[in-house]
Amino acid sequence: MKIKYILTVVTIVAITQHSFAQFSEDAVRFSQSQYGSTARMKAIGNAQTAIGGDLSSISGNPAGIGFFTKSEASFTPEFNATGVKSSYLGQTGNANSNNLNFNNASVVFYTKVNSPAGADKGKGWLSVNFGASYNRSANYYEAIGYQGTNSTNSITNYYADLANSGGIDNGSSLQDFAYDHQLIDLYTGNIYKSNVFNTNGAPNKPVNQNENIIREGGQTEFSFSVGANYSNQLYIGGGIGITSIRYNMTRAFNETGSASILDNNNQPITVNYNSSFTQDQATTGTGFNLRLGLIYKPVEAVRVGFQFTSPTWYTVQDDYAEGLQTTFSGNATGTLRSGPEDYQTTYSFNSPLKASAGLAFFIGKSGFITGDVEYIDYSSISLSTGDGYNNAAPDNHDIKTLYKSTANAHVGGELKLDQLYLRAGYGVQGNPYKYIGNNTNTISGGLGYRFIGGYYLDVTYANVNGTQQTAPYTLVASGAPTASLNKTTNNVFLTFGFRF
Repeated sequence: MKIKYILTVVTIVAITQHSFAQFSEDAVRFSQSQYGSTARMKAIGNAQTAIGGDLSSISGNPAGIGFFTKSEASFTPEFNATGVKSSYLGQTGNANSNNLNFNNASVVFYTKVNSPAGADKGKGWLSVNFGASYNRSANYYEAIGYQGTNSTNSITNYYADLANSGGIDNGSSLQDFAYDHQLIDLYTGNIYKSNVFNTNGAPNKPVNQNENIIREGGQTEFSFSVGANYSNQLYIGGGIGITSIRYNMTRAFNETGSASILDNNNQPITVNYNSSFTQDQATTGTGFNLRLGLIYKPVEAVRVGFQFTSPTWYTVQDDYAEGLQTTFSGNATGTLRSGPEDYQTTYSFNSPLKASAGLAFFIGKSGFITGDVEYIDYSSISLSTGDGYNNAAPDNHDIKTLYKSTANAHVGGELKLDQLYLRAGYGVQGNPYKYIGNNTNTISGGLGYRFIGGYYLDVTYANVNGTQQTAPYTLVASGAPTASLNKTTNNVFLTFGFRF
């Protein structure tokens, strides 16, 4: 073991290497957007493929705007209350976050197609309508906190794995930080090992671990669509979406325990340590996609819808920084700090294409029931190199290995009681992971009221529940700890609209 001097000292080291990049995980995260919609569509589980006649069609199935016979506009704010229950090494925890956002603003302009004199006014091309909308298609706000006592391994084992695979290079990587902080050292056989009472890679004395994660931001889209009505039976449409990503993440992992080192006289001593590994990420990006759709009415009471959305082609800039701070106490005292220093990386990726089919049954003018299924293949995501990101092959391999194709399903209905509307819905967002995770389920319900003069008001409550897993670090050997997270979001949407 190399002799290191324990002094009360502060050391600043610049970061030039991204040791904990997870570009593949972020690409999948940014691909899990949903169609922006009004409170009405939220209430029926977002089952919009076969319905039409709602402003949600602008960013969903563009054929649906062919149903409009008047121009219309609306705006929709939302309130989100998110809670995450965690389980880590047998201990449980809770964290909460609340935020208010602007979810949707939409407008459709109705344009009647003039028919020749004497022609059947219900046959042929009857209208070509144009629509534009702003949509919040993904919400990244959440707070996560968990803690536990680990008697199997330590994050210092992760640092040692990094040193054994990448070496020590004079202070430019996370393993260098850990080496300078005396958390790992070079042992017999030129193998780096943990100094935390290492016995086959595990601490003899349990270490206390905790992590806090704060995520913020969202994904928005400006959508532009055109939809046409042929003989009140066939509706076709197309559109383009221009997307924007803003994602911020702060992650702090703290571990306390005891380490075995050599003092200035080359004698073994035991010291207590309190070490914090911090990561800060700020990601922005833009992209675009194309949409095609149709809705067909074989009979007046039935609508069949199909929709195709191309991959979204993104360009992303990622600002990342990581740092390590360790404080010693007991037989020696001192504080060491390494980093952080921010640097930028750019890359490109394409999200999966989406294809959906839906069916709706109308009960006269009293209401309807509808459902649709959407297919998405997350393993088709592909990353491309950019400035500071020279090798996309490992991330693309991870995507092919860890992710899969899945289906999202939505079902809902609406009941009309004169000017009052009652709505309910259910949705399932398929799990993109092959080996972990579960589906995300949404239960929703809402009310709507149509006022004289073409004004209307819709309100929806939606409960979204899903589970996920996160690992504070990985190990070459098995046994890395994993936190199980149960995320519940309670959403309220309010749409105010009018016809003109």
